[in-house]
Amino acid sequence: MSYGDYRDKKHLWEMAAKAEVEKVGWVKRMINSTRSLQDMKRREKLLKFLTIKIHQNVKEDHPFLPAPPKSLVTPGSYDLARVVTGRGAEYPARIRKVDATEHGIIVGPSGAGKTYSLTWLGQQIHRKALRADGKRNIAVWFFDTEGQITAYMAGTKSCEDVLLIDVPRDFRFNRYKAPPGVDEKEHITKLTSQERECKYYRDYTMNMVRNACFELLNRQGIFNERQVLDHIAVKKFKPGSRDSMSQESILNRLRESLEYMGSVYDTHRSHDLAALAKRSVVWMLQGLSTDHINTFIGDLILWIKEYMPVCYVPTLKLIFIMDEFTHICDIGRCKRADIQEPYMLDAARVYRKRGVSLMLGTQSIYTVPNVVLSNLSGFWIAHRPSEGYSMRILSDHLALNSEQVEYVAEMLKRYVVCRTKECPRAFLGKIPEIDLPAATDMEMATRVEHTQRVLDSLLEPEPQSDQLSLFDQKPTDEQAETLFGYYHLTKTCLDYLEFLAKEAHLFLPVTELDKLDSISNYKADKLRQQLIDTGPGLIKIHRITGGKMGRPSSTVEITDAGYHLLAKLGIKCEPPTGHGDTEHKFWQYTICRWPIAQGFPAKIEQWRNGKAVDVGVEWDERKVAVEIALGKLDKELENFVSDLEAGWDKIIFAVLTDEKLKKLKNKIIEKFGRKSLEEEKVAFMRLKTFLETKDGHI
Repeated sequence: MSYGDYRDKKHLWEMAAKAEVEKVGWVKRMINSTRSLQDMKRREKLLKFLTIKIHQNVKEDHPFLPAPPKSLVTPGSYDLARVVTGRGAEYPARIRKVDATEHGIIVGPSGAGKTYSLTWLGQQIHRKALRADGKRNIAVWFFDTEGQITAYMAGTKSCEDVLLIDVPRDFRFNRYKAPPGVDEKEHITKLTSQERECKYYRDYTMNMVRNACFELLNRQGIFNERQVLDHIAVKKFKPGSRDSMSQESILNRLRESLEYMGSVYDTHRSHDLAALAKRSVVWMLQGLSTDHINTFIGDLILWIKEYMPVCYVPTLKLIFIMDEFTHICDIGRCKRADIQEPYMLDAARVYRKRGVSLMLGTQSIYTVPNVVLSNLSGFWIAHRPSEGYSMRILSDHLALNSEQVEYVAEMLKRYVVCRTKECPRAFLGKIPEIDLPAATDMEMATRVEHTQRVLDSLLEPEPQSDQLSLFDQKPTDEQAETLFGYYHLTKTCLDYLEFLAKEAHLFLPVTELDKLDSISNYKADKLRQQLIDTGPGLIKIHRITGGKMGRPSSTVEITDAGYHLLAKLGIKCEPPTGHGDTEHKFWQYTICRWPIAQGFPAKIEQWRNGKAVDVGVEWDERKVAVEIALGKLDKELENFVSDLEAGWDKIIFAVLTDEKLKKLKNKIIEKFGRKSLEEEKVAFMRLKTFLETKDGHI
């Protein structure tokens, strides 16, 4: 009991009567004598002496006696409460700096003083972290959902350097960008796995998001939330399929996230979290819903986990202070999402090794999984609970007996049950009166302005991708060696692009290309897909059919961007000759291979007397032209006349279907008569015929 509790003389008289003091009459006379004392200092001194004298003889029985020795709980850096000894003066219970990494929790109903205690504890740590050089070796992050912690921190002069960050208004965070020194793919894998808890993603849906992120990473390196949304939105799936339903689910969640958190996540530029991890910050979360708070806190927890190195001897570097952390992290979500191990458990288990401490407050301790509570061994502070669920959990984790449970149920305000790392047996404590002045409007505006200046200095510049544009200068030797080219392409992928450029003039089906390159179809498909998704698209795949009975073939076309890239890499290659679209060029090269395979010279776009034919074959003064009839029949009739006038002995029309072959044959007979057929001036063949030679299928 403090001196203030005994200043009233009437109270002193009652306590003196209760106390078994040998000379009660002497105490009464001394109390009465204070009336005649004119010197106020002497009067105060005498009353203080009487208070101590009576207090030493008053025994306050409670089931937590004997109190822990002073040598066990007082050594430490940060005050938690004052030990109620039952006899004699109270003394402070503290935690050591080294034990703070073991995490701690304050439990109690609304209005019990959890926010006061957490703020007071955070201010102690912040003040005592100041070094002689003016810097602080420990940062404290407060997470405020109601605005109360913000007002207390802004109104405390010793915390003037604490930043007040209004998350939805002032903070920018590209969650897909890995911390310094962390592999990008590893970060994306962990982030998308965490999305299962934050956005209820199932395994299949989560894998779709992860694959989309990997595709964007390979294509452009740096991307944000909106680009993930756009990339998934353009994918085409069969309506009603599993892929289609997963796509719709992802798009709904991403659109909702961008609608309310777009100012935070829809950016390529992030504030420097590595610098903020060395400063004390109040994260103002009042403008976010429960779901968005959950997502944002999860992103921060993952980022800090990846950024902070593991220490064999944990040294306290950063503290998370979360009031009502069950609301902030939405612990109940893990049950709805079928999560056996929520990320708060992961943080409680691995943060200690990284020098990061969790100091939590909650009034709903029964919603917290026991595996999380068992990792909070630094300290426990429990106010009188308001329901039986919390009482049972406190009884289990603090090892309370039946008498102690009954006492806790009737504890007065400011009385708490404590447990620390050094004193694992629960003891009775009392929270001292804490003066935390709230900030005025002017003080708050000043602090917000200061925070904005600091944030502006910590905003990263526009990201400069380490890849070069197709229209930029040629890469240096160092870039070519470390990046193997542009767009984050691997050397294997660039080698395959070079192979296609040298063999594409053959217009071979992709299966034959894979055999020629001695590569599996599966691996080749992956390389082709990467080249398709890279930048503006370095190649295109075309599907060619040989008519109703002809086998379809897939062929590769290198785009202008692909040839431009190869030229900048110093690889000499020319686009294939021929005219028309890709299908027309495919048949030109396929038909040209057919006579060559049988020993006859052939050439694409063979000119003769000012007229070029699709494929020309000349041997022993015999001149044969091949025209590919994919267009209108009237155009083919004009080609027939002009080719004969140019000096070709025979014209072969290659058509796609039997139906078109008959129509073209009838038109020529109708216009030129059967004489042209009898003189073997014209012949007709199906295009699929040229897909086979005496050597088999090419």
